[in-house]
Amino acid sequence: MAALESSIRALLRPSDQVKVVLEASVAPPLNTTETPDPSTQSQIIDESRNKRILAVVSHSDGPNTQEEGSVFILKWKTTPRPFDQSDILRVFPIFGGFSITMAQVRRETWPLAAQSTPGLLALTIKQGDIEGLDPLTLCTPNIQTLRDVLAECKRLKELADAPPASAAPPLTTFSWLAPYTSKRVPLPPLFSTPQDLRIAHKPLHTRLSAAFAGEAGDDFVDIVRIRDDWIRTRVRETGSKGKRNLRIRIGTFNVNGNLPSQDLSSWIGGGGAKGGDILIPPLKEISPFSVGEVAKNPFDESSVSESKSETTTVVSETEQEDIKHIDSEADAGPDLLVLGFQELDLSTEALIYSSTLKEEAWCTAIFAALGERAEGYEKLASKQLVGMLIVVIVRKTLRAQFSDIKSSAAGTGIMGLMGNKGGTAVRMKFTPPATDDVKSPAPTVFTFVNAHLAAFDEMWEKRNSDYHEIVKRLQFNLGVTTTGQEGTPVPLTCNIFETDVLFWMVNLNYRIDVPDADVRTILSSDEWAESRHETLLQYDQLKSAVRARKAFDIFSEGPIKHLPTYRFNAGLLKDELGYDLKRRPAWTDRVLYTSSTFAPVQQLSYTGHPQITQSDHRPVSAEFNVQVDLYDLPAAETAADRLFRQLNGLEDAHEDTNARVNLKIMDPSVNLGKLSYRKTVTKRVGVRNIGKVPCAYRLVPIDPESSIHPDWLKVEPMTALLLPDELVYITLTAYVDNHSASRLNIDHKELECTLILHTVMGKDHFIAVTAEYVPTCFANKLSRLTLLPGPVRSLKSSSELLAEDRAINAPREIMRLVNWMMAPNLNLDKVFLSPADESLIDSIRECLDTGADFPFLATPNDDKVPIAFGETLLRLLDSLPEPLVPVDLYPRCSETTSRDEAFELLDAFPPAAVNVWISVTAFLHFICQSSPDSDTKTNKIAGLFAPVLLRDSANLYSPVGRRNFLLYFIQS
Repeated sequence: MAALESSIRALLRPSDQVKVVLEASVAPPLNTTETPDPSTQSQIIDESRNKRILAVVSHSDGPNTQEEGSVFILKWKTTPRPFDQSDILRVFPIFGGFSITMAQVRRETWPLAAQSTPGLLALTIKQGDIEGLDPLTLCTPNIQTLRDVLAECKRLKELADAPPASAAPPLTTFSWLAPYTSKRVPLPPLFSTPQDLRIAHKPLHTRLSAAFAGEAGDDFVDIVRIRDDWIRTRVRETGSKGKRNLRIRIGTFNVNGNLPSQDLSSWIGGGGAKGGDILIPPLKEISPFSVGEVAKNPFDESSVSESKSETTTVVSETEQEDIKHIDSEADAGPDLLVLGFQELDLSTEALIYSSTLKEEAWCTAIFAALGERAEGYEKLASKQLVGMLIVVIVRKTLRAQFSDIKSSAAGTGIMGLMGNKGGTAVRMKFTPPATDDVKSPAPTVFTFVNAHLAAFDEMWEKRNSDYHEIVKRLQFNLGVTTTGQEGTPVPLTCNIFETDVLFWMVNLNYRIDVPDADVRTILSSDEWAESRHETLLQYDQLKSAVRARKAFDIFSEGPIKHLPTYRFNAGLLKDELGYDLKRRPAWTDRVLYTSSTFAPVQQLSYTGHPQITQSDHRPVSAEFNVQVDLYDLPAAETAADRLFRQLNGLEDAHEDTNARVNLKIMDPSVNLGKLSYRKTVTKRVGVRNIGKVPCAYRLVPIDPESSIHPDWLKVEPMTALLLPDELVYITLTAYVDNHSASRLNIDHKELECTLILHTVMGKDHFIAVTAEYVPTCFANKLSRLTLLPGPVRSLKSSSELLAEDRAINAPREIMRLVNWMMAPNLNLDKVFLSPADESLIDSIRECLDTGADFPFLATPNDDKVPIAFGETLLRLLDSLPEPLVPVDLYPRCSETTSRDEAFELLDAFPPAAVNVWISVTAFLHFICQSSPDSDTKTNKIAGLFAPVLLRDSANLYSPVGRRNFLLYFIQS
């Protein structure tokens, strides 16, 4: 108790003193002659969220002033942290209508958890002179401390009621309570500094405190986070008056210490799609760093033809949203040109003193490259650190819209400090021109970072470390000060993620983890023309760092369709593409971006510029449209304040009882019906706030080790705030992918789960979800498929599986597909080359699962059905939880140098795997050799099937060696 008193004392001002401290639990007002509601009483003692700290506090301004007192009600702390003002839930001033009474609670009305308590007393506090201050009833077994509370309150009440000692009575205003009585956590500034993008990119429910069924976590902190997020989102969504496009061109160039000696117009100029550009759909809101189906989906429907010299990826203008440009009379050039240079100066002297001579030379070359457009631009800002330089050039007509320009630099090179490696950054505010609807537009904050990370193939961990060091040390001085711990002024700073839009133009130096010879083969060979970028990028160190969440995990990058930009050699030691024979080619030069949901970024192009050959790197450029939100700042601040007042009662709704926080689940039992492989089932559940105050909910797991919902179910939204009588719908989406199907196929009983919906500062509610899983032959281990006594749908339990010594030679499902496609008179010319009809694939899979006959006739005039059969075979093989070829054989497969060696290696395959391998490769050999262009089709099919039959999920083995192993079986 002494430690508790000390913590409270640290909260108070010097003129205020703690007299008595009591630990208690909140309870409804008790009537000692009536039996309270057991469902409510059962939460009095045994739940930490009901616990409170009562403190009697007195105040005196000096020896000749009257002492005043109040009863403070504070949060009970689950962790040993100091009290602060937000912990004060209620303050009862002791004067006038103040009263405090004690009553014995009858033993038979206690909750079970309190049956062994020596004595449970109810304490009711009232202050009838203050409107809106409701009575509060607490329970405690601590009789002696309770007596001390009553005695101290009686003393202070007598002082307050006593007649004045002199003719001029002291003024009793209780103004000393003002710093404590503003119990609501104030609304932070939501629009002055953007939310940190690392936080903004995390779903709201992941930012809340750890909680599970029966253990609420820190509801008081959670409710403030939910509140602030709700206000910020609601204001921006309702206050937006549209968007304006701001076109930005980003460039990065490692100049290797050279001065400009070539025309830079291709790198600087840009300006939209041209005749030879490749049109692709707009980028979806995913991170292209990820691999697999999600990463490929936005791009795999593109019709891509590739040039070995230069490929520009752009978005078709017809695909873009109809959003007005920020400057309606501007030409097609960028509004903002931001260029990052690395290795501007390689001299030793550059580490000691700085010079602007090279910056001036490159700026002159930039404006020369702009040609006749140069008159419409001017330099806005720049920042140099040794060899790193970032330059910002703006359209003159928009110069007045940019303000509050800040810069920063951080070195991570020699000794971890020198500027030969590190980063430079520029931060600025862009305020759109005012309109009739928006008199005072709010600014959008842009931040640009130019960085140069550690070199050499094996230094990928140092590159990850450099990224985090740069992020930590790049800070912008905002030009204002705050008070430090010792009362001294401290400059207020922000980091690079406290922005609306963030671009990195970088020489990251990440390499490709593929043997040097294989990289060059993939880049130069026509056999890899259709898959060279996708194949090599699987082994890109940057993408590996993102997948492992070790660096750049919230950034996006456009699809790379240009050749690696490093390292070129102007001399004799180079390959046919011009790459240095001593350095493995790599995409070291990249442009990355991330932004808030209120400033979406649309990438228009991303390309290398191989015609600029003065360095061992080739420059890279990317163009973007940033959709700047147009909203009125004073109106937004007013709206935020109005919503804040509208949420009055949200934070203290649980102070008296749970009765004021009341949610109702409209349908607590949901049956999703039959759940089939790769078929989406969606249902909605209504949740209504039937209480009198705003409230919020969050979904929590049953225990710390469990997930909130099973992997086959998606729930949205995971948390929400509801005004009184507001109805929101929770969407339940069930989808069985390969990962979940591999488990459900083994035990496909009735699916069921219980979603726990925790009312923040209230009780838990439950939603029971059931479904019936329909098993499939997809996503089963090969060994299990060979033990099936019949179609997978006919299997009732695992006990019906065949004994291992009676296993069939190969899965009947694979053999049915192969045998059907081997029938005579089929048109197989487009199999594996054209997209398949999804409805036909579904029908074929249903026949495989049930054992029904295929409802298709083999005719030479129909190519749609054979195409669907081929795609079904490919997907079935790809769905196997383990690759067909055992991973431990990959090194031997990659080292095979002849057809005979390849066939000898089949002896090491498991029996079922070798039978499938022979059947599938024999069929592939058949269709390849039946094609009029046998070599082209063989290469395409090898590119499709090698990553499936010899799947390398960890990206550890050579893609060339695995592909060559397959070619020994399918080419003549």
